[in-house]
Amino acid sequence: MFSKITLSLLASSLLCGAMYAKELSFKEGFIQAQTEILGDSNIAPKSSHIITKLTMDETLESLNGDISFELLSLKSENEKRDEHMHETLHVKEHPSTNFKLKEVKKEADGYHILGVLTLNNQIKAIDTKAEISEQNNLVKLKGGFNIKMTEFGIEPPTLLFLSVRDEVAITYDLALAKQ
Repeated sequence: MFSKITLSLLASSLLCGAMYAKELSFKEGFIQAQTEILGDSNIAPKSSHIITKLTMDETLESLNGDISFELLSLKSENEKRDEHMHETLHVKEHPSTNFKLKEVKKEADGYHILGVLTLNNQIKAIDTKAEISEQNNLVKLKGGFNIKMTEFGIEPPTLLFLSVRDEVAITYDLALAKQ
């Protein structure tokens, strides 16, 4: 059995750890999804309406939590294409996407963020290389990764016998303010 002293020390360390954890809120930036169709590589909708529920203690490696956005906020320069994209992404059934950040690892080539992406009610593990820095009370995340639409139950759309490429390059550039 635990002694009263042991339980007291355990409770104190948990409370102190919670005191050092800082909430991070989205200040500025974007998430972009780039793909292409033969002859048109400018299919790159982006969203700047990002919701974060992130915390961090004193080290960048302690960063964890959720990053999400409403899929209807993904916009490109072509409104008709956006309507078709939103239909393809099944936004009526699954209106948002979420990335659950599980672990940040410092490695020789920078940081690697391990997490889980939920899109179209499908869940996939993601490992993304990132630049992470801390300056002026901001934490900045910049990086990217690739996904395949078909891995998330999304059929790439076609237009006049041409199909949109299955692979989508996701890039992010986020500035998070410490609370």
